[in-house]
Amino acid sequence: MPKFLPYGLQSQLSPLAVVILSFFFAVSVTADTTAKLPQEVEKNVEFDAFFLHINDEASVDLSRFAHGASATPGIYRTAIYVNNVLIDNKEVEFKSREDKSVYPCLTAEIIKIITFNYEKLPVDFLSVTETGEQCVDLQRKLSDAQVNFDSSEQRLDLLIPQIYMLKAARGSVSTELWDSGISALMFGYNVNGYSSESRGKTFNSMYAGVNAGLNIDAWYLRHNGAYNWMEDGSAQYSNRNTYLQRDIPQIMGRALVGQANTYGQLFDTLPFTGIQLASDERMLPASQRGYAPDIRGIARTNARVTVHQNDQVLYETTVTPGEFLINDLYPTGYGGDLEVIVREADGSEQHFRVPYASAAQLLRPGTSNYAVTAGRLRNDNLRVNPELYQLTYQRGLTNTLTGYTGLQASQGYGALQLGAAVGTPVGAVAFDVTQAKAQVENTADDQPGKTFKGQSYQLSYSKVIPETNSNLSLAASRFSSEGYLDFMTAMESRDAVAKGDSPWAVSRAKNRFTVTAGQGLAEGWGQLNLSGSVQNYWNKEGSEQQFQVGYSNQFQRLTYNISANRSYSSLGGNQNNYLLSFTLPLGRNDRVNTPQLRTDLAKDSSGRYGQQISITGAAGKESQLGYAVTAMNANQGVGNSGSLSGSYSNSSTALNGSYSKGKGYNSVAAGLSGTVIGHSGGVTLTPYTSETYALVEAKGAEGASVSPYQNVTVDSRGYAVVPYLNAYQLNDVSIDPKGSAADVELDNTMQRVAPHAGAVVKVKYEIKKGTPILINATHQGEPLSFGAEVFDGNGNSVGSVGQGGQIYARVAQDAGQLLVKWGEDRELQCRLGYRLMPQTQSSTQRTIQQFNSACQSGTPQIVTGQVVHNSSDKPLVSSGW
Repeated sequence: MPKFLPYGLQSQLSPLAVVILSFFFAVSVTADTTAKLPQEVEKNVEFDAFFLHINDEASVDLSRFAHGASATPGIYRTAIYVNNVLIDNKEVEFKSREDKSVYPCLTAEIIKIITFNYEKLPVDFLSVTETGEQCVDLQRKLSDAQVNFDSSEQRLDLLIPQIYMLKAARGSVSTELWDSGISALMFGYNVNGYSSESRGKTFNSMYAGVNAGLNIDAWYLRHNGAYNWMEDGSAQYSNRNTYLQRDIPQIMGRALVGQANTYGQLFDTLPFTGIQLASDERMLPASQRGYAPDIRGIARTNARVTVHQNDQVLYETTVTPGEFLINDLYPTGYGGDLEVIVREADGSEQHFRVPYASAAQLLRPGTSNYAVTAGRLRNDNLRVNPELYQLTYQRGLTNTLTGYTGLQASQGYGALQLGAAVGTPVGAVAFDVTQAKAQVENTADDQPGKTFKGQSYQLSYSKVIPETNSNLSLAASRFSSEGYLDFMTAMESRDAVAKGDSPWAVSRAKNRFTVTAGQGLAEGWGQLNLSGSVQNYWNKEGSEQQFQVGYSNQFQRLTYNISANRSYSSLGGNQNNYLLSFTLPLGRNDRVNTPQLRTDLAKDSSGRYGQQISITGAAGKESQLGYAVTAMNANQGVGNSGSLSGSYSNSSTALNGSYSKGKGYNSVAAGLSGTVIGHSGGVTLTPYTSETYALVEAKGAEGASVSPYQNVTVDSRGYAVVPYLNAYQLNDVSIDPKGSAADVELDNTMQRVAPHAGAVVKVKYEIKKGTPILINATHQGEPLSFGAEVFDGNGNSVGSVGQGGQIYARVAQDAGQLLVKWGEDRELQCRLGYRLMPQTQSSTQRTIQQFNSACQSGTPQIVTGQVVHNSSDKPLVSSGW
């Protein structure tokens, strides 16, 4: 739609008329009205009514359009852009100047979200009006600024010279826009039951993970825990952490008190109970931001996968036979290896470790990360949890140099780390040295404790080479002295001595080497990946080694992968696994829910080999139903086996289940997950579990879908929950009225929010309910004056008279009157009466009732309409009359 046509005209004219009027209006004025507001248009121009084919030009009052692309005075829900960057969606009042031109009133609330450089602004820029109101007419205050309001898009563009603006990083969002959200109660759940029978023995277990929270103002209370039950075994609820936190935007950080985890950029992650003040990189602009690893493995049967870190269960799920990927770990920090246990349906188990360490520590110049922690270590395996004090700080000094330091302290323990990261033409390198001193008490004979002193040297390297499509991340850690103890090793050694054991009973790492590399080959030759780790100990023979190599490629629609995993334990045992897989879509790739056929050929070091074929896919309008069918065969007496699995997700919860059967065993699993959110309007359910949410309120639009995620619809109480919002960044939350009742109209269909991490922000959509009507109106035998305004019985403006005297409006009453005005005198006003045809209340089809009516100066004649279907069958959405 051309931006220089008034909205009242745009919404009523045929496409051909719009083109003609747009061309005429563009050449009738000499100023660029698409960039500037009307006062810069020559004051003696007029809109020539001849092009409207009206006999009595005096009957048409188009003077308010003589000043260019103008909206009528009033309040509009508007997207505000500053130098082509969206800063907010707000109600903006448009006021009239003496010359009848219109300007947006920039209030104090709007001014504060624009990053002005106040030292450069005119002295009287923030002056108030005679009534004491702050209402800035931007073009009058800054003559070289440009203002454009596109009424068809409800978009206000403010083009302000950079001299008046503070320099901001690309992607930055003003802290003034950060929304701490509403008071809300959250309960996220992930319940998984597993049962298997093998050789006459039954194994039953259940896991229930809980992520609960209470938000009051900007204070967020969180609890994360899990209940584990095993038949003939333990049944316990473990508290991962419970804490209270609050963001402090002024220092780009967060204060926390309770049970949480230290950040692992420099030292390994440690669970603690106490207080913490730490920065959050997400608060920085996207262009200024500097990791949980992916966990991959191979399951032979329907298996239960459990992920541990520092003896805490972080994650548990059930996987189907074949290769699996876990990439949605709940964040706990950045350091500390992950131990993965895969329990197969036949009772056998796989154990492997996933290195979990941050990359090279480079930061952008001028940016910093900090964390201060004070409290007690939290570890159920220790008799006594010692005090823990930790301080870490990283600072980008130049484009190529970052310095960092860290301090750990407790009774009888101290560690100091100094390091630097350097960006070089051949890659990023980080090197640090940690000096530690630990006193291990000897309570057996009351003698002074033995003191351990030592150093740890760590080197890390990473490099991405776009020209060769290569990336290399290498980290080598060498614990060079026998007396070095990190914090957890020192506390475990002290605990061992307290039990009467030797401090040497606790393993002490000596050397460790890890490498991860990826190499994209020439076009058509695929991708090669390699990873490995080697670690040995001062007080244990042998070494632990793990190696993985993989290759993937695609031939036309066929994708194939080959991988090999090898691991060695320090006791001399080893395990090898090999996998060759092929994947082929069973249908066109451009169609939704196309099933996938996959075949796997696997072999391990025990001589077992097997074949597997599976079909996976989804069904439903929003892919809410997922399914997988798998058939397998293996040697060594395993024989044939098969499994079925399915999942279903609706707007309230997500369900999953699976069943597998093989020679001598069978297993079944079932689970459900989702989140319950309680708020002032009631209780709203969602199948997603997230950290940050948007609560959409659209009362009257029940059934409307909310994007961008599937199965998010407005419930019967008028609410919907949107998950996975990006904290401190602008997120689009849009609503599609399709699926709601026929008499629903939305003032706007998209809003943007920038939530705090953990917030539940409320996004309210105003709903207009009423029946759309189309009136072919005449006055004294002639079509109504083009451009005349139309008001309902409550005085609300509902549009303008279009071409040929045609009026489109949406009315809430079954019968009533509309007032048409093309001037302030009573002689320039008339009234239209209407009565709607009865319709079924449950109708969701978009219909318009059409009338032919005469507009009268006195009491109007009541005219009954006839129903006309909307041929496009699309929702009728207001653009903001």
